[in-house]
Amino acid sequence: MSHQYRDWRNFLAQSLDDYMSNSGLYHILHTAPLVGLFTCIFVKADLRERITNLSSAEVKRGMGGLHGNKGAVVVRFMVDDTSLCFINCHLAAGQGSANQRHNDIAAILEANLLPPERDPQKRIDSYVGGGDGSMILDHELCLLNGDLNYRIDTMSRDTVVAAVKAGNLAKLLERDQLLVARRRNPAFRLRAFEELPIAFAPTYKYDVGTDNYDTSEKRRSPAWCDRLLFRCGNGRGRIEQIDYRRHEVRVSDHRPVSGRFRFHVKKIDYKRRAVAWMECQQQWEDIKAAELEKGKYVSPISHFPLSPVQS
Repeated sequence: MSHQYRDWRNFLAQSLDDYMSNSGLYHILHTAPLVGLFTCIFVKADLRERITNLSSAEVKRGMGGLHGNKGAVVVRFMVDDTSLCFINCHLAAGQGSANQRHNDIAAILEANLLPPERDPQKRIDSYVGGGDGSMILDHELCLLNGDLNYRIDTMSRDTVVAAVKAGNLAKLLERDQLLVARRRNPAFRLRAFEELPIAFAPTYKYDVGTDNYDTSEKRRSPAWCDRLLFRCGNGRGRIEQIDYRRHEVRVSDHRPVSGRFRFHVKKIDYKRRAVAWMECQQQWEDIKAAELEKGKYVSPISHFPLSPVQS
């Protein structure tokens, strides 16, 4: 880890000590750098013993997959019997590179990155879609963030800036490349994720140290490059986003964004589940027996037509 990342880690740790002391002690669970990306996960001390199966991986997408200036850092772990996955992304830059960004996110989400779960029962208990935990979308709860670099299409820079000053964000969000792709592109992989409605001004690109959108020679158009998305792999409601906001920190050409989330995890009582399973099996046998007595029960096999040879 470079000294810049160590400085960030130490600053974050100190901030938690200073401002979250009433919530209990926090421990560093994992740090993962990749060129311009840095993931740092802290957990409360009383939660640490409930965490297992920690793994991390990276996907390089810069220069044809050779360089990590674009790509993702992925960290996953279990809390009790729930799998969580955190994805920190930096996708292809440029106004006209939306398709490359789509390809980047597809490559990230489709890669076999992480050690697979060998225990078949744990796969059923803690992963979704028949997955074994080796892919991001195998996990029950996913949080994806980063500089996704999606831009606002078919508007000049001056039109975008004027709309921002007028507070007409709805007009701009209609042309946001990420939101347009979610509406129109069935193959867009981020359709599997949700995003809280955006109620803040575009976060890119600023003259550093000012509140002015880019006045350099390139005069880049403002855009919501910095995003937070989430996914519940087995039904809605297990992730609640409490807020979604930007912060007026002027040390970069981006404004940082943050979100607070409440994750609902599960813990399986195997004895009670075994009893419930046996009760369900018995109820099913009772239903079959009752229907047989009425002469109404039809075996599922009879629903399959016979081939000419079988007949």
